[in-house]
Amino acid sequence: MNIEQLNKLISKGESHQLEFKKSTGQLKPAFESLCAFLNEAGGTILIGVTDKGKIAGQQVNDKTQQEIAREISKIEPKTSLNVHYIDVDENKQVIVIKCSAGKHIPYTYDGRSYERNQSTTERMSQHRYEQLIIRRGQLNHKWDSYTENDLTIKDLDQEEIRRTIKEGVDINRISAEALTYNIELILKNFKLIEHGKLTNAAVVLYAKDPSTIFSHCMIRLARFRGKDRVGDFIDNLQVHGNAFQLIKAAVDFSIRHLPIAGYFEPGKLQRIDQPAVPALAIREALINAICHRDYMVENATISLAIYDDRLEIWNIGELPPELDIESLKVPHDSYPRNQKIADVFYKRGWIENWGTGTLRMIGYCQNNQTPEPEFAQYKSGFAVIFRFKEAMNTAVTITPPSDFTPRQMEIIAVLKNVEEMSIRDIMDHLQLKPAERTLRKDLNYLKNAGIINSQGQARFTTWYFIKN
Repeated sequence: MNIEQLNKLISKGESHQLEFKKSTGQLKPAFESLCAFLNEAGGTILIGVTDKGKIAGQQVNDKTQQEIAREISKIEPKTSLNVHYIDVDENKQVIVIKCSAGKHIPYTYDGRSYERNQSTTERMSQHRYEQLIIRRGQLNHKWDSYTENDLTIKDLDQEEIRRTIKEGVDINRISAEALTYNIELILKNFKLIEHGKLTNAAVVLYAKDPSTIFSHCMIRLARFRGKDRVGDFIDNLQVHGNAFQLIKAAVDFSIRHLPIAGYFEPGKLQRIDQPAVPALAIREALINAICHRDYMVENATISLAIYDDRLEIWNIGELPPELDIESLKVPHDSYPRNQKIADVFYKRGWIENWGTGTLRMIGYCQNNQTPEPEFAQYKSGFAVIFRFKEAMNTAVTITPPSDFTPRQMEIIAVLKNVEEMSIRDIMDHLQLKPAERTLRKDLNYLKNAGIINSQGQARFTTWYFIKN
């Protein structure tokens, strides 16, 4: 680094990853901040620069270098820091101490651990420190590889396992020969059995009732009245189940509560439906949460909350130190916290190349002509935020009847905005398409309930909403 580069760096001002110290008289707080940088995304300390960004310089001699070396030795686990000296005057220098994100988090300085809060450094809480110690242990043995559970193959949803194989074969990610395998062999090929026992990944993915082992295998679903959690609940659910059950429940809940805007392009008679948030983008965010959540934290769950102006999916589990928010918006490597779980989603075709999930969310929203998702990192977790083009009016929001399924509610939403529609057209407008036989059952159920009606016969039958 030269003086020109130094001035450019100083011009950015103090931040989450940059701090100024006037002199080595502030070595202790400087190294507390370096410890915090190691525990997060890395950072730089400039010694010889005032809080206001003015270069003051620092006289450097053997004693100065020994003092710095002594403070470095107080950091545990041992790590290397880059120390540079930039000439700024005839006998003064600015000391630049730089570190990357640590590979053995959490680090301590002089027996204590630190973290950053915006542009300040704070003592790390004991709870947070213990969480990171556990996570460090996971680097050698991932949570989803553990086999400390008493479930057997009989406790798994074998139909869901078969569906995984079929869908994977259909897209050539699984050999067709696997269609003839027994369940145990399938699980072994997925590496979901180790030493004759089911891994935690097998429980999360396929257990009929994973909550018997892991109470946090659940998702919280809420529709709030207003734009924050102060408002009343319009709907509120807690769903326990395996990963595929949770995803289905959350997508169905979203479809039930999100509005669908309809419009006609000039010169065309075909009505185009535009959901507030594409179902595939929601599903992608949910899969991302399941693959990346920190299952070591048992008192937190994935949550999906719908407000008047947005949908938020929150997950316990921070970004890996190699990534930041901006890197999620461009092609990037993936660092799934739960590799075995992610592998199954990939083989089933529910995710593409690792590292593309956030880009797919953005693409789905762009194709839907709705705002791109926002990504937010908190100390307690990670959130994906889908904002609506227009806020909903809760004054006219109707709570769906409890005896209608999410798909039936979507059928009602489709038919409410047209004169009539054939079963094929209805199918085309549904985001998650059922079998035709299932759709006919739903239509007849709604007809018997007095919500919709039909006219015509056989293939000429059309369906319409009863407006009164």
